[in-house]
Amino acid sequence: MAANDQQGSDATCEVAIIGAGPSGLAAAAVLREHGVGVTVIDEQPRAGGQILRQPPKSFSVAHWLPAKLYDRVKAALHAVSEQPHIDWRFQSTVLGIMRPSPYRRSGGGAHELWIQGPAGCYLLRANAVLLAPGCYERPLAFPGWTLPGVMGAGAIQGFVKSQQFVPGNRFVLAGSHPLQLVVADQLLTAGAHVAAVVFTQRRQQAWRMLRHPFVALRHHRQLLETSRILRRLRRADVPVVFGHTIVRADGANAVENATIAEINPSGVTDRHKTQVFECDRIGVCHGFLASSELARQAGADMHWKDHAGGWVARHDDWLESSIRNLFVAGEITSVDGADAALEKGRIAAVGILRSLGRIDDNRARNLAAVARKRLSRLQDFAAVLQQLAQPPANLALQAMSDDTILCRCESIKLGELQRALADNEHILSADAAKLLTRVGMGLCQGRLCGDNVARVIAETRGLQPNEVGPFQAQAPVKPVPLAALVRGRCG
Repeated sequence: MAANDQQGSDATCEVAIIGAGPSGLAAAAVLREHGVGVTVIDEQPRAGGQILRQPPKSFSVAHWLPAKLYDRVKAALHAVSEQPHIDWRFQSTVLGIMRPSPYRRSGGGAHELWIQGPAGCYLLRANAVLLAPGCYERPLAFPGWTLPGVMGAGAIQGFVKSQQFVPGNRFVLAGSHPLQLVVADQLLTAGAHVAAVVFTQRRQQAWRMLRHPFVALRHHRQLLETSRILRRLRRADVPVVFGHTIVRADGANAVENATIAEINPSGVTDRHKTQVFECDRIGVCHGFLASSELARQAGADMHWKDHAGGWVARHDDWLESSIRNLFVAGEITSVDGADAALEKGRIAAVGILRSLGRIDDNRARNLAAVARKRLSRLQDFAAVLQQLAQPPANLALQAMSDDTILCRCESIKLGELQRALADNEHILSADAAKLLTRVGMGLCQGRLCGDNVARVIAETRGLQPNEVGPFQAQAPVKPVPLAALVRGRCG
């Protein structure tokens, strides 16, 4: 089927893949090799996901992503681009996943995807669905974080990767995740000035890698590249500051400077020991949260993995969720990185072939064997990185003051939520807080505040964030204009 043929009318397909990042690309290649009809749906105008951020077709980028860390994902993209008969549906958002009949594992019938495309809303029915929606950056709220110029480090990177555009002049990167080293290096290469790279971890924590010598040896290339980046930053006189966190951003109408404070050995921020860096952009990087809204809306069983994605989907050995023929891959199963996402996509594709009766169990085991072996090694490395990248406990709560805006969409401050909790002892969940305060009711539907809201409630009530739970995910999982519903045929 030609790309975008039926974006304004209801349609059917054999397998629908939601997300054209590493997992979706790898799965599409395996499924097409076995003659399965595939429809790929993605919000971006081109395939590749956030890891590649392909530039527009009309835009020529010299030396696009030359670093070796992108090679495997770029190869997966090229492999799929050569596959005929894939139905690409770009600039399209899946608003919900429904089934006309009960759809636990004993259920039957096709999944119905409610999609908003360029021509309006429509239904796509699929015998099997692979959900590979990726992740987004875990937000940190602090005084001044709503000023223009405060961004996620990945958002800054997206500009540089896609069009080699530097969205600012002088940058401070602050967080706990090693991605900010890569972003700082890419900014320097693009001609930007990096004022500082700030890590919450103390320098000694990096030596934890030595506790896992076999993992370090298997992934020595990544470690060597990290050391090369640190040397390049040092040659450029970029301060790399350990054991500190950002405590405020200041400026009249946009960011003008960033204040960082020391974190003492017990993990408490000491606001009497601060440094100020002049800058016009702040990139914050404290890890990632899985884009789990569709899985939760569909009714899939979830579980909590705090520093590996938050709420992620439960699945069996073939990456089938608790809902029959709804498979999951990539960061929605655990935030383990792009290379791991590729292998998850391949395993999920084999699971789909098995579920649809295209191959038997023995053939499936043989097809998935190499991917499983690679994934095991990659997950060992990811687990170590997750330990290294953990910020201090309660950092999110320490970063906020009573006047800090917690919910940006509804302009609700931390103090307002805390007063509501003090006045209403029955508030034990994010949804209960939402009903009383409107926190999480805005356009982002809790993506920017949900994690912090759960942590505030947990701290106040003596619970864990998983006991508080996320906001209830309902269709449409993202805002949709009423005009799109009127033009479309569903909703």
